[in-house]
Amino acid sequence: MIHILTHEYPPQRGGAGVYCREMAIAACKNSMNVSVWAPSGSSIDSNIKMVELPWIGSQGFVSSWKLIQKTKKFILKNKEQSTVLHLAEPGSTRAFIRFGWMIRSNIKFILTIHGSELLRFTRNPFEKWLFKKLLYRCSRIHVLSKFNENELIGLYPFAKTYIKRISGAPASGVITRKQTLENQTNSETIQIVSVGRIHPRKGQDQIILALLKLPKETQKSLQLSFVGPTNNPKYSMSIQKLVKEFAGEVTFEGDCTDQELASIYAESDIFALTSLPTPKSVEGFGFVYLEASAHGLPIIANKTGGVEDAVINNETGLLSEPHDIETLSKNFFSLISDKNFRKRIGQNGIEWAGSHNWDNTARKLYSNI
Repeated sequence: MIHILTHEYPPQRGGAGVYCREMAIAACKNSMNVSVWAPSGSSIDSNIKMVELPWIGSQGFVSSWKLIQKTKKFILKNKEQSTVLHLAEPGSTRAFIRFGWMIRSNIKFILTIHGSELLRFTRNPFEKWLFKKLLYRCSRIHVLSKFNENELIGLYPFAKTYIKRISGAPASGVITRKQTLENQTNSETIQIVSVGRIHPRKGQDQIILALLKLPKETQKSLQLSFVGPTNNPKYSMSIQKLVKEFAGEVTFEGDCTDQELASIYAESDIFALTSLPTPKSVEGFGFVYLEASAHGLPIIANKTGGVEDAVINNETGLLSEPHDIETLSKNFFSLISDKNFRKRIGQNGIEWAGSHNWDNTARKLYSNI
């Protein structure tokens, strides 16, 4: 049996949480025997076996210790059963980096690298060594992008043997069976949506700075919506100051349900998320880019981390270098000023997003383990 261990799970809408739920749904659809270990308050799906972790999930030492103790008890109780532990997000991975040596049982490990782990878990020489020991124990290491694969091999060349690079897909809750461009607005107002927590790493300020370079009349035709939680007050205040200079309309939607987000995508014309690299974090892939593409939205993004695995430059979106506000502004203007160009890029996106599915990811990762 495969046990997906995670400290992040919906209703939280982070990328790792979406990944864990979608992998579990896909595995169940393909008649695979899986369970999800997730914090209390997590979404319940009737067809997924859930094991409650009665603590607040985090990368802290207490959370790590509790997960290891629960795992030890589980293994002792299920000695006769074949066990595969899928360390599916950074919290569970860090627990096994710190205390995995306490579990001596001959069990199989699958580990997923989302991206930022390669920065956070290798800064401290001792933790880097412990991370290496954990990687040696893995039967498979799942990476979602070429960027993650190359970075991991650069740090730990031996890992190449165990790596499976399989991209993710749009979250099932925010797409319908068949997306078309018929639902795109015909209003003279251009709707731009950005989905991600309000945080420096997500680069919302880059979007506003680029739009401020457009003529005032163009700005007035724009409606910009930010979707996602605000968990960095200082950065949020800086965004609010920039917004005051913008001639268009700006709304902050906060956290949204999948259904609400699907409606926002359907009413929008352009998707923008201009993520930036930081010393502690990187955009390892970006499921939201595929979600937006599935709704026929042309993408505005930066060439950072694994974004280029989710967005094809000049085909499903327009990419620029991080902090290159001039090019970013020109890319916005290209899409804002040319409706036919938006439609062509958007149609390419629908086909691109449709080529990704979680069933394929689950089969490739879990089969014959």
